[in-house]
Amino acid sequence: MTGLRRKLSSPSALFIFEAAARYENFTSAANELNITQPAVSRALATLESHIGSKLFLRGKPGVRLTENGKLLRNAVISAFSEIERALNEIEERRTGKTQVTLSVSTAFTTHWLMPRITRFQSTFPNVDLRFQLIPGPVTGELGDVDIAMRYGAPGKTPGRFVMQEAYVPVCAPGYYDDTAREDATLILLESDIPGDPQWTPLDSGQPYRNKLTFSDYSVVVQAALVGQGVALGWLNIVAHWMGQGRLVPASSTVMLPGRECRLQLRQEEGRSPVVSDVADWLLQELHADLSAISASHPELALDSIMKPGNAT
Repeated sequence: MTGLRRKLSSPSALFIFEAAARYENFTSAANELNITQPAVSRALATLESHIGSKLFLRGKPGVRLTENGKLLRNAVISAFSEIERALNEIEERRTGKTQVTLSVSTAFTTHWLMPRITRFQSTFPNVDLRFQLIPGPVTGELGDVDIAMRYGAPGKTPGRFVMQEAYVPVCAPGYYDDTAREDATLILLESDIPGDPQWTPLDSGQPYRNKLTFSDYSVVVQAALVGQGVALGWLNIVAHWMGQGRLVPASSTVMLPGRECRLQLRQEEGRSPVVSDVADWLLQELHADLSAISASHPELALDSIMKPGNAT
């Protein structure tokens, strides 16, 4: 181990490298590690200089791992996984509880999972959840987690099928009772631009007089919940509130971007048996929400999105 210490520029170098390699984005790594992006860049440059090899190709639109970077990433992931499994086993022996790590979006956790966390704990009293939250698009490799929610092309994305990705315009019940359609407010995610194909059915040719724009989709949903306007509801995220009647369709349009939502599980070797049970629970709960929405709003014709799409 003395040799390993000499090969590293600092004790924290591998943690910074692992996060940067997982995201292939220095800013995302910095956010996860709660340090600045320049600090990540400096640490990685120092590591590369120390070992005498480039680990990342830097350029537009972002960074990519070199072959040596991929080699080190795979070794680090394997080593970190073994260490974490050992620590989890020690913790389980001490507490009698199993830790299950989820990689999901911040919005999904806030608006779908948290409202039913008491039910989860009742079903799994000996499981502690740990979250690796993704603030932006839910993409990327499984990484060092037990269950990851990911989106991808039909037939090309591994994991247990959840649903076809679908968007539904939503608002609070009675929103249009108090607001004329020409005075309605459109609630936008910062990357969403009216006129973009996914917004066309929502606009329906009518201009929205007012707009609210947020960089966090959790806040987009919250603004719709408290009656501030019409938002594009990502169905897996707003399913709970729609099932509860807290959000309702603002139109009967359902937009299908052509991707599937799937749950990816850690490889069976070294995986706790309860991980599969937790994944089954997530699927059952989501499908129950979708069934409730389908029964309350048959005009949405949601049955089709609960079946895998055709690969292209």
